[in-house]
Amino acid sequence: MAAGLEISPLRALRMLWLGASLFAANMATATEGGFITIVLADERLELPLNAGHSDWTGSAGFAKVSILTRPTDLETWQRFQSLRLAFDLLRNGAQLPEMSLLRRSRGSGFERWYGRADSGGLAVVVTDRALDGDLLQVSGSFTGTLGQSFDFGQTIDLSTPMPVSGTFEVRLLPIR
Repeated sequence: MAAGLEISPLRALRMLWLGASLFAANMATATEGGFITIVLADERLELPLNAGHSDWTGSAGFAKVSILTRPTDLETWQRFQSLRLAFDLLRNGAQLPEMSLLRRSRGSGFERWYGRADSGGLAVVVTDRALDGDLLQVSGSFTGTLGQSFDFGQTIDLSTPMPVSGTFEVRLLPIR
């Protein structure tokens, strides 16, 4: 080998440590998290973000946001399985919101509840948004009505509506 091109084991170990430290520092700053606080009829729940199933795609000017929450405590899990809130995030706010809620019925089955802007009047108001590298931070509120659906939201029966409102505050990484 040419002189000066050899790397001592100690120097290689230092370079490896430095690279791992920089990688860990970068990953530590890009953490997903957050919650949705929801009021269903008269019940208030705070549900944590399920980071593995929540994400965004797009750009700073237009993004599609998908937020999924799942209860972490057994009592809530026995009643509510998941809540998903999705919307298009434009520079001036949110459009085309959709919500789905999976909860246990009085028996052993599940009820599927859905709401959209055109079916239930679901509306999302974004109060804050920021893009820091790949990490999208967005918060706001929502209100509307959910109805049951037996075809995963294709048709929504609003004959027995469930009012819904709440807030959200999340940090999301892009689709992986």
